[in-house]
Amino acid sequence: MNATSNDDGMPWPELPISKFISGRVADESDIDRGDAVFVSRIDGALCGAPAPITIPQYAELVDEDGSRIPVVVVQAEVNELGTFVGLRDSRGKEYVVTEPEVILLGRSHP
Repeated sequence: MNATSNDDGMPWPELPISKFISGRVADESDIDRGDAVFVSRIDGALCGAPAPITIPQYAELVDEDGSRIPVVVVQAEVNELGTFVGLRDSRGKEYVVTEPEVILLGRSHP
């Protein structure tokens, strides 16, 4: 891997200074502002807690075919169903995945 892209040539997103959620669970207003990727609800009620994951940070999303997509973690929450992570790639595409689907890389640019 080089400093600007992964093995597939997709560039790394910049580590954001805004447009992420840390230290609390997201609600609909966070989605509307573009700060959050998802809202955790069970039976219609907000649920969960912030996951103990540094936000924002670089990560790789492991796709179903085993390829790795360079992303930034912008949200992480845990509830009775597991730990869920909100991600964005360099094109602005958003993903909601479970923690095992993500390789966390920290705040230093890969």
